[in-house]
Amino acid sequence: MSDKKLYAVLTGDVINSSDAKGEEKDKLIQLLKEAFGAITKKSKSKNPSPSFDIFRGDSFQGVLADPAEALKAALIVRTTLIRNHSKNEKTDWDARIAIGVGSIDYLPENISEGDGPAFRNSGPVLDELKGDFKSAITESSGKYNHEFKTYCAFLDAVINKWTPPQAEIVYRLLLNKTKKEIGKDLDISQAAVHYRVKAAGWFAIREFLTRYETVIENIKDPG
Repeated sequence: MSDKKLYAVLTGDVINSSDAKGEEKDKLIQLLKEAFGAITKKSKSKNPSPSFDIFRGDSFQGVLADPAEALKAALIVRTTLIRNHSKNEKTDWDARIAIGVGSIDYLPENISEGDGPAFRNSGPVLDELKGDFKSAITESSGKYNHEFKTYCAFLDAVINKWTPPQAEIVYRLLLNKTKKEIGKDLDISQAAVHYRVKAAGWFAIREFLTRYETVIENIKDPG
């Protein structure tokens, strides 16, 4: 395939996954599949639906036909991991994820063998993420990349302070659960829900999601 339609490619690797053995490793893979399933179910794009591959046991790559959904998809993956931190106290699961937005020249069944600007804006960028930097967004025009780099730094500063209960709240908000539904699901009071939402910095994350989606729509339809 080769067209000028914009896609998003997510390339990621799980942090601290090398410490996961046996049942913990199995759980980690299951969590990734759970996150990918949630992304697919939530996606408005059904033809094609989001598609993900796991490789090397702790790395993954996915393609989304609607790039506007990519940031939310990346957050679903990260919240899924953080809210299910390993029982091993030395193992705090999270993921580094690079989002590449652009066209795709070649998309085989094995996603990791794909090629095109969206792939080149994703995979190589992931290799540059070090330390506290765990997220990146690169789009082909380059017009918004500095802005995205700044926003991603602030996003990581917020996420790096999350507790599993805070990640749980954000995960459910990303799935469009109401605060009332969240309280019922988790069997906690509305006051507790409100506190966790505030502590997780949801107001800032929500603003970034809105800005990201607006930028992508402008890139898709610059007229």
